[in-house]
Amino acid sequence: MQSPRTSGGYIYLLSVLVVGMIAATVTFSFLLLATSSARTGIAVQRSAITMSVAQACAEYALRQLFENPDYTGNETRAYGAGECDILEVVGYGNENRSICIEATHGSVTRRLEILIKQLLPQVEIFSWQEVSVISACSY
Repeated sequence: MQSPRTSGGYIYLLSVLVVGMIAATVTFSFLLLATSSARTGIAVQRSAITMSVAQACAEYALRQLFENPDYTGNETRAYGAGECDILEVVGYGNENRSICIEATHGSVTRRLEILIKQLLPQVEIFSWQEVSVISACSY
């Protein structure tokens, strides 16, 4: 038969092991959470940079179209860390034109479609939206 003193040591040892396992699990969970949070932050930052590139490219294309109504697009421009493609401008004349932009930074891609109501005497935008698939500039 065991004395009460001996069984108390086993209970203490088992308690230390259980508390240690819980502490290790919590620490590991915090490390995973921190890693996931850092990755999400990088993705959000790249997405914001890509949207800035897309908007700068769209402003450039609008300016080119305003200055020269025969501007056809079909060019690639670099802005800082990203680049964008101005697809072929759809339409002709002063009304009902479409500009489509596809910008990339790393693995992030953002797409804009801009529908122009009229160019002159001042540019009137009918719609300016981000899309997942470009449809306004396809034939």
